[in-house]
Amino acid sequence: MSSNNIAARAGRWSARHRKTAIFGWLAFVIAAFAIGGNLGTKTLDEKDLGVGDSGRAAKVVDKAFPEVAGEQVFVQSKQQKATDPTYRAAVRDIERRLDANPLVTNIKSPYAKDNPGQISPDGHSALVNFDIAGDPDQAQDKVDSILATTSAAAKAHPGLQIDEFGSASAGKAVDKMFADDLHKAETISLRSR
Repeated sequence: MSSNNIAARAGRWSARHRKTAIFGWLAFVIAAFAIGGNLGTKTLDEKDLGVGDSGRAAKVVDKAFPEVAGEQVFVQSKQQKATDPTYRAAVRDIERRLDANPLVTNIKSPYAKDNPGQISPDGHSALVNFDIAGDPDQAQDKVDSILATTSAAAKAHPGLQIDEFGSASAGKAVDKMFADDLHKAETISLRSR
C-alpha cells in the first residue's frame, strides 16, 4: 500500500538513498552553523533585560546614576596636616595635574565644602576623587597616563606619600601581576628542560 503523504515519501526516498540523505543532512547542519556563526548574536545589557515596571525602574536608575570608573589619589604625611600650606599646595598641584589630563573628569577636592569626608579625622590623610571619562569597561585601558600623572606629582612632592587607587588602576596592577607571573613560569619551564 503506497502512501502519498510527503513524510512517507521522504522516508522511502531516504531509505533507498541512505548515503545521499546522510551527507545532505550533514551539509545542511554545517551550513546552518556557518550561517548562524556569521550572523552572530546580540547580547542585551543588564539594563535592557527588565520588562514592565521593574524594567522601567532599572532604566530610570541607570540614567540617574550612570556607571563610572572612579579613582582616588591618596595623600598622606606623618608630620604635616592637610591644613598646612605645603600640604595644601601639594593637593592643589595634584588637582591641577589631573585637570590637565583629558581623560580625567569630575575632580572632587578634599577642601571643597561638600567633601568633608575626604580628609581623615587626624588631618594627616586626604583623598582627591575623580572619574575616568568614557565607558567604565574601557577605563583600565586608559589609566596609564593618569597613573603617570599621579607618579609625577609624587616625585614633585617627596615629603608626602601620594598613591592612586581605584577599579581601573587595581585591574591594571592585577593584569600586570598575572602577566609577570606567567612570564616567570615560562622562564622556569624553559630552564628546566
